[in-house]
Amino acid sequence: MDDLTAQLEQQIQQAYTTKSPLKIQAGNTKAYLGRDSSGEVVDVANHSGVISYSPTELVIRARAGTKISHLNDLLSEHQQRLPFEPPSFAGEATIGGTVAANQTGASRPWFGGVKDSLLGLGLINGYGETMQFGGQVMKNVAGFDVTRLQCGAMGSLGLITDVSIKVLPEFKTGHTLTFEMTAEAALQTMLRWANLSLPITGMSHLQGLLYVRLQGGDSGVASASEFLGGEQLVPKVAKEFWQAVREGRLLQPQHNQILWRWSGSSDAPIHALPDTSLINWAGSERWALKASSSTPADGLIQYQGGDRLAEVYGAISAPQQALQERIKHAFDPHGILNAGRLYSWM
Repeated sequence: MDDLTAQLEQQIQQAYTTKSPLKIQAGNTKAYLGRDSSGEVVDVANHSGVISYSPTELVIRARAGTKISHLNDLLSEHQQRLPFEPPSFAGEATIGGTVAANQTGASRPWFGGVKDSLLGLGLINGYGETMQFGGQVMKNVAGFDVTRLQCGAMGSLGLITDVSIKVLPEFKTGHTLTFEMTAEAALQTMLRWANLSLPITGMSHLQGLLYVRLQGGDSGVASASEFLGGEQLVPKVAKEFWQAVREGRLLQPQHNQILWRWSGSSDAPIHALPDTSLINWAGSERWALKASSSTPADGLIQYQGGDRLAEVYGAISAPQQALQERIKHAFDPHGILNAGRLYSWM
């Protein structure tokens, strides 16, 4: 165990003894997510650096405070990439926070989310115990379910110390096509095109335009582009658009507005989220800006803005809540880690 991990372990052990709440943060780029929580800050920012990287094995292991931008730069040198296309938030986002918040880009329907690339991780639980789950190869699945539990847990089940991730080769080429159509027509079009053997890595709809990103080999992208038609975006504009999608900059709540996020089946009707402004993930992720606040329904998240002391995640059933509470108690018996960040009762 290195000195930085030992320091984090000691801080949590002390908090366990005194039953004092802790607030985990590193880049602090996701402070707007989840409910407001309080406590002594556990700073993971300096717990950074790549532990190991094997380009031939397509695996990288890094400490939790390592910035996404650093990983992207390193992988780019070997023509490789993170499959889940995480946001970097002006270079400040970290890999630990990305896993904890379960954040992925537009390619999720085709390349999976964070948990699909996560091979293992190190964790300090609420007792102050350091544990290791999973491995650095996909076939080593010991504790893999525990690893996946950390995706989206917002630090409530432990402080992530390091992660092992499967990486993929970079695309040889790519471009983005646009098509003028309504949101309803776009949903039908995306559903139809998603079932074709095309090198699509992103389909989003905004302000009357359907954006389709094609990435892969030269011939495959060229033939798919000819087949689909549409208008091709200038590469710089296309890059900026997908980065804005990835980092959530296309819809920004103003005073008294709430940004709502819905996720579910891509074939759900447009009114699954009334007043939808942005459609992503080929229809399975939708966004809307509204002035009103209410308790989120199933599949709906009060993503940004509004009362952050209220419940912001979708309601769950009593059996699901009981299971969540048992898991929380197993990892964090005194409830000191990011208390209430997910739900008021966690």
